Amino acid sequence: MSDELPRVVLDTVVFVQCLISGRGPSAACLENLRSARFVLLMSDATLAELYDVPRRPSFTAKYPYVTAEKISSFVSEIDTLAVRIANPPAAFVLPRDAEDEPFIDLAVAGDARYLVTWNERHLTYLMKQDTPEGREFCQRFPHIKIVSPVQFLAELRSSRP
Repeated sequence: MSDELPRVVLDTVVFVQCLISGRGPSAACLENLRSARFVLLMSDATLAELYDVPRRPSFTAKYPYVTAEKISSFVSEIDTLAVRIANPPAAFVLPRDAEDEPFIDLAVAGDARYLVTWNERHLTYLMKQDTPEGREFCQRFPHIKIVSPVQFLAELRSSRP
């Protein structure tokens, strides 16, 4: 493996879990980011979603302790830690959920090694190659692995010198 830090896209759900709880695999991903174990990529679209999702009424009703101030501070920290690729070009059509395309577009434009998500239904299924879009994704972007936070943490551990 290269000595270069991996370039990584984290799905919004990973960040949201960090806001909800400071424990678990998502929080461990964030701690690895803070320790400069990987390079985080963000776009205007992914940052806007990170800002929006925890402010939705359904979220605030369920997690009232995640305040607007906590969200603003958190998003500001993430923006500071990330490498911004403002508007990556469209790279891939995702038939199951076009709203997840910005994450793939960012991973492609930023030469990411990992796209980290809990979203098996809309993203990690591409790695199985049992659908036309999965086969196309793996053929066109063999260097990008779509993995869960647990898998990503294992990959980080295995790459330590």
